[in-house]
Amino acid sequence: MNTQTWLYLVSGVLGGTGVSSMFKYLTTRRFQSISLEERLRAEMVASNSELKAEIATLKDELTLWQTKYMALSKEYVSLKQQFNKLAKDK
Repeated sequence: MNTQTWLYLVSGVLGGTGVSSMFKYLTTRRFQSISLEERLRAEMVASNSELKAEIATLKDELTLWQTKYMALSKEYVSLKQQFNKLAKDK
């Protein structure tokens, strides 16, 4: 075998090895990015459920404050009517 044949043979082996290792790297990289996307998605779902729980708590608190406000408003109207009645009588 002459030098060119050896050169072609070595370059073929190196090229094939390079292509297969590049393919393997890209494949693992793709799976790594998928796992990163899955982790981010799971993190977003957890954050979303935490926010939903916080919104539910805030809605309950808002309902409580609304009932307190309505009770105070009714009491105010009642007291104002009593005051106006007393002021009118004098």
